[in-house]
Amino acid sequence: GVPQNLYIIGTMNTADRSIALMDIALRRRFEFIEMLPDLEVLDGLEVDGINIKLMLEKINQRVEYLYDKDHTIGHAYFMSLKDNETLEELENIFKNKIIPLLQEYFYDDWEKIRLVLGDNQKDENYQFIKAKKYDIKSLFGDKNNDLLDIDEVPKIYEINKEAFKDSQSYVKIYK
Repeated sequence: GVPQNLYIIGTMNTADRSIALMDIALRRRFEFIEMLPDLEVLDGLEVDGINIKLMLEKINQRVEYLYDKDHTIGHAYFMSLKDNETLEELENIFKNKIIPLLQEYFYDDWEKIRLVLGDNQKDENYQFIKAKKYDIKSLFGDKNNDLLDIDEVPKIYEINKEAFKDSQSYVKIYK
């Protein structure tokens, strides 16, 4: 048996569907409490004029609208900023955690990722993800256009590394 004063606390990411059978088994045997991102723990946290709480709140509103509330981004991703309130730390969080997470959520649908980050409303210099521009004629030549049968030039995206270094790129997510 298990003593009555023993509590086992575990976490499970509802976005991970690969453990669905285990999830069902655990839900039959244990009590679950939903824990959504707690934006209050980010109160007063600012990095180079970037209000982290407002930024995460706007990102999560967009994720919830485009996907669902189970995929909102947790406050824990930003807790390292409490000890290291630098733009470099925020850049690291976005490059190594937030962008890859959004890529996974939206299956590399860069248009949706751009919407979540507000890139569709920013000048190109502040966009984290921007459309790569190609000159089709110089790429394939004038004579091969009928062979390509391209009605619309496909959009190919690239990560704008310079945007991560500019605080306005982050501010413009929520303003």
